[in-house]
Amino acid sequence: MDIGVAATTARASAHSAGTRSGVRIRMLDSTASGHACARFLCEVWQTEPDRPPLAGDVVKAMADAGSYVAGAFDEADGDARLLGACVGLWGPPGRPGMHSHIAGVHVGARGRDVGYALKLDQRAHALEHGVDRITWTFDPLVARNAHFNLHKLGGTADTYLPDYYGPLSDGLNAADESDRLMLRWDLRDERVVAACDEDDEPTPTPASAGPTRRTLLDIDGDRPVTRQAGEGTVLVAIPPDIDLLRARQPSAARDWRLALRDTLGNLLADGARLVDFDRAACAYVLTRGEGR
Repeated sequence: MDIGVAATTARASAHSAGTRSGVRIRMLDSTASGHACARFLCEVWQTEPDRPPLAGDVVKAMADAGSYVAGAFDEADGDARLLGACVGLWGPPGRPGMHSHIAGVHVGARGRDVGYALKLDQRAHALEHGVDRITWTFDPLVARNAHFNLHKLGGTADTYLPDYYGPLSDGLNAADESDRLMLRWDLRDERVVAACDEDDEPTPTPASAGPTRRTLLDIDGDRPVTRQAGEGTVLVAIPPDIDLLRARQPSAARDWRLALRDTLGNLLADGARLVDFDRAACAYVLTRGEGR
């Protein structure tokens, strides 16, 4: 599909998603909105007010420099209440792309697809500027984000990044190491188009839906357990709620970090292909060997 046609279709899809979610997406390009974004990010990432993930003046500077700095406002509240925010940076000249640095949705707005509306707006914005790929990182232990990024948006990932950001002083990451997956969102890919423009989640790949899948990393109680699995399709399970596990059993959460780093990290490094996230199994779906 021509990128101009893709951009027009993507903008219509983004508008529809915003309407269904009851939000209006607009750029945060004023001083006041930049500081409102900083306060919002403090709340979402549970940091002290004087230690936001992004300071208000930095948000304003990024908007002034042409970065994607957008907020989702609650239409039911007269567009006065910020429910979500997303900040993306353009790549260097000659290498068109966008890296989405931070995005968050207020906990009270979960279930309304506010994050979906924001990402569709970001997709349309990128395509309108001639860019058809967005990357971002996410914690591979957070199941809801894995499902959203890999299944609902149709993204993919092939790089595991141990302790990528170093220590993060917020209420979500706590003392855990900041391992990340680097997500790649190819905006005109068939699965992405199906997810974003055809109002339908991507169809699971044959490997993802096949009956011969074997679990390589599994859950035993709250702890990870490694099992033997041959070539073909493998599942790598994660806890359904790592935030709760970090709060109640930090040692188990630490075990999961190390087990997932060893299992998923090594699979990707050895050339396995991440094809989906199975919500029912709460597991990554990968193919390796003859199943690739």
